[in-house]
Amino acid sequence: MSAIREATRAELAEHGYRGVTFEGVARRAKTSKPVLYRRFASRAHMVVDALIVLPRKPVPASATPSLREDLLTLLDAFVARFHRIGIDTYRSLIAEADDELLDTITAQLAELAEQTIFRALSQARDRGEIGPAQIPDRAATALPALVRNEMFFSRDPVDKEALIDILDNVYLPLIHAVSYRSDGSAQRGATASPRSARPSRSGR
Repeated sequence: MSAIREATRAELAEHGYRGVTFEGVARRAKTSKPVLYRRFASRAHMVVDALIVLPRKPVPASATPSLREDLLTLLDAFVARFHRIGIDTYRSLIAEADDELLDTITAQLAELAEQTIFRALSQARDRGEIGPAQIPDRAATALPALVRNEMFFSRDPVDKEALIDILDNVYLPLIHAVSYRSDGSAQRGATASPRSARPSRSGR
């Protein structure tokens, strides 16, 4: 599988998403198209398999005493990966993805959120930076959703200033508001710990 993934990434880098073909990947990986057809339902499935690589171990404890700094570090890594893969590739994948592939992407994003955002929020609560109320999954995962929306639909590059604006004027005020709620309404669909922190589909 590693040869196929490497070949897919090489074809993507050389030809762009529209130029990725089963024939080209098979030739570069020194395999056959029937092998690829048996493994992947479509080009989109093959590309996602090559691109989505999640860390196998939990993200280590934060080295900074600030939720804001933790999240800026995560955003920098998120945007760098986004630019490395390319907006056209992301748009094409979403356009071609079937229900099975969308479920795969959703599960991968949930696992990544558990290892990063939910962990940062848990550490911030331990430090007393945010309130004691559990944070609803949709609120916790609003940050990458906002950044993805900005990158998909904005004609201007998403620079550091834009990330700081989203973080300081939208996300952090939201997290502080819901974490200090005392009426219990924030408990519905909330996450108690990073380990159980997978975005809920309820209410979508």
